[in-house]
Amino acid sequence: MYCLNLREDFLPKDILKICEILTNNGFQAYIVGGSIRDIILKKQPKDWDITTNALPSEVMKVFKGLAKIIPTGLKHGTITLIMNGTVIEVTTFRTEKEYVDGRRPNEVAFIDDIEGDLARRDLTINAIAFDPVNKKIIDPFQGVNDIKNKIIKMVGNPNDRLKEDGLRLIRIFRFVATLDFKIDEMTFNSIPNNLSTFDKVSRERIQTEFQKLISGESWFKSLVLIKESGLLYHLVPEIEALNSYPLKVDLNINRLDFTFRILAELETKSSTRLRYAVLFHQISILKSKSTDQFPNYNENQVGKILKKMKFSNKQIEEICHILRIHTISLPYKLLNQNEEQKNYQMRKFLFKIKPVYILDFLRFFKAKEQAIKTKIYLTSELEKDLLERSKVQHPINKPDLAINGDDIIHYFKINKKNASMREFIGLCLGIIRERVEFDLSMNKKDKIENVLKRLNKIILQCKIKAESNVLIVSTDHIRKLYRNNLPDYCKWENEHTYQLAIWLILCLLRKKQQNRVIFDATNFNLPSHPHHREKLAYLFKIYNPMFLHAQATEEETKQNLEIRKRTKSTIISSDADLDVYYHYKKKIESYSNFLSIPKHFEMIKISSRGLKFNDQIQKLTNKLRNSNTRVIIMSGNVLSGKSFIAENLQLEIEKI
Repeated sequence: MYCLNLREDFLPKDILKICEILTNNGFQAYIVGGSIRDIILKKQPKDWDITTNALPSEVMKVFKGLAKIIPTGLKHGTITLIMNGTVIEVTTFRTEKEYVDGRRPNEVAFIDDIEGDLARRDLTINAIAFDPVNKKIIDPFQGVNDIKNKIIKMVGNPNDRLKEDGLRLIRIFRFVATLDFKIDEMTFNSIPNNLSTFDKVSRERIQTEFQKLISGESWFKSLVLIKESGLLYHLVPEIEALNSYPLKVDLNINRLDFTFRILAELETKSSTRLRYAVLFHQISILKSKSTDQFPNYNENQVGKILKKMKFSNKQIEEICHILRIHTISLPYKLLNQNEEQKNYQMRKFLFKIKPVYILDFLRFFKAKEQAIKTKIYLTSELEKDLLERSKVQHPINKPDLAINGDDIIHYFKINKKNASMREFIGLCLGIIRERVEFDLSMNKKDKIENVLKRLNKIILQCKIKAESNVLIVSTDHIRKLYRNNLPDYCKWENEHTYQLAIWLILCLLRKKQQNRVIFDATNFNLPSHPHHREKLAYLFKIYNPMFLHAQATEEETKQNLEIRKRTKSTIISSDADLDVYYHYKKKIESYSNFLSIPKHFEMIKISSRGLKFNDQIQKLTNKLRNSNTRVIIMSGNVLSGKSFIAENLQLEIEKI
């Protein structure tokens, strides 16, 4: 018989005292379950359970006045005792009748036999009892040997045990992850036969086990086994479809195999939120036509899955944040860059990903590079530099600015009760934040006011133009106004100044009920922009927008450029030249093949300076005459003649 050497510091005094009290009153008392398993593994147990042949009423009678008694589960024979602050569950020996809900027995029967009680338990490693008073161990199913041999085995017939309680299916894999044991062959082969029982278990109970599994040291080994058993497709039904989506690269694998290849590359110390994020990162392909290795993240889709799986709100936010940021590029790939520029790139990078996620980001990035077996950009030297620089370079957030929303309100004399004005305040603070991020010396009130003067200049110019019934607006021009029409500018200006341009256009449309706005959205034909088109369509929906795509042959492009050189800078001018056209000629031609527009909207193609151009303009004008369209969104490359089309269209519309 195995001799359990129970160190005194392993066994709390209150546990021993309860067993002694029961024994002195003529009852049997055993410590059972995971605590015995942990002791054999030389681990400090976290939870203690005591089982006895005393009936619940007898337990309450014995401990009356000795401990606080809580009848937590009288029906199932469980009494909770609180002694000196220690909480212990004491359960009467029992057998269990038929399981009909796949989780709990309909009825239990109290017995006087400890071996009969152990026979109802799930795994042999959990079906061991120890009498600490008489130093006696009961192990009818050789659980001690299974612990020594690192084997997960069901008590008795595995099919019977799994059919009783569906939660046992995931508990098997949880113990693989936390103990690094292997699964007995008969037990593993019984899992596919009982997956329907697993589906009956509440998501809350499954999530508790899944969390312990994904946090275990052997989590990846366990996930692989879950996939092989088929349980993964019942745990996350949506993930099975990834088997049908091949990866359009030389790896010759499907997206689920690709997911597991990345999971295999994650470091042992990776966070549980990162492991979850990698497991779910390909799910968005199910609602995307993308052939990219990493599809655009669909937060609504993944969020619904996580909620259905009963992840906490905090977990959902953390996992979704990693999925939002994991495709962001490294701030820099070469260590020999200018120090000042690297510091700026680091601040910009940390603002996007948040500093607490930098390790998650880098580990995910490295795992992807290794899984794809491509050129490794994230070298150990670069990773070290990024981590060290992240400790001294902090992201610039709006609260760090020398001004706040009240200063914006005061400067522009804004009515903050107006929702549109509150949006404007946010845009201003966003532009200023990015300006300070680029140059920390700008974070002074007087310097920030110079930025506000530029913004005011844009607003005033748009107000003047608003008097026209038909207005041509270029988002590119509004951005150039902000940078004083200079061609050299930083990328950080793009996003918020573009949003400012959209805000101004919407303000113009709200102000005058009958005006039409011809909105020039530069380079709007890129294949990466359909999502952006959807967003614009939603913003302008009530104005019944029409999408125009400007096309031009090479000869027409040259003509457009020559005419542009002869004209003064206008609201629709561009700093592009013919070299840009030749450089991007193939891309420009291919982009036209990828044109797409949101549902329920139409896109009309029009060729600038072609032989039928006047007829096209006239047909378009007649179409507008019979519709309530108030905004026309132009797309096309910078030398396609958008300004020429817009001016001619403006002249015709004004005749209406």
